[in-house]
Amino acid sequence: MTDTDPTEELRRLYPPILTTAHVAEMMHCTIGDVRDKVHRGELAAVRWGQQFRFFRDEVIASLIPIGPDQLTGVDAERNET
Repeated sequence: MTDTDPTEELRRLYPPILTTAHVAEMMHCTIGDVRDKVHRGELAAVRWGQQFRFFRDEVIASLIPIGPDQLTGVDAERNET
């Protein structure tokens, strides 16, 4: 069994430009959750008519966890408990 880099696996499985449904699948959440993240500015998207499109590498980058030294505000308070 080989250890594969999860980011490389996502790059292999998904096209370079993603739909909202693709992103929801990648993030294990609902399409509505993805739209909410876009509207809150937590996830970058491009308007495509009345739909959103996402760049795969930007979505992957948003999934990479940050270290404890990079936490600020509410996230830092949650991490202390």
